[in-house]
Amino acid sequence: MITPQWTRSAIVIAALVTGYPQTSFAEGFTSADLLKWKESAQNSYFGTSIGMAGVVASQNRREAARCIDEWYFADRNNLQKRNKLIRDTMKKYPEYDPQATILAIIQKACGKLVNSN
Repeated sequence: MITPQWTRSAIVIAALVTGYPQTSFAEGFTSADLLKWKESAQNSYFGTSIGMAGVVASQNRREAARCIDEWYFADRNNLQKRNKLIRDTMKKYPEYDPQATILAIIQKACGKLVNSN
């Protein structure tokens, strides 16, 4: 049987664990860090990030979602060119967060992902 004392202890422990800073994220993840990965892992990261941007755009600006699909996913040759573009941009700006770099590249190609009201 769970006692009130046990419940309070569990809540306190859970609060401490969830509030404890994650050291893996405290220093920041940069494009330079990502560029140390194998190329296949980088490509997977790019595809996943761009796919999620497409999902966000599909809920807010369908024309941007279509653009992302055509710009990145529609043809394998484009995909390889886009991955090279992303990699080259990250080499140029290695201190930036890779997600921010990818978002900037997407927005340059397809505009904002959400409508500005």
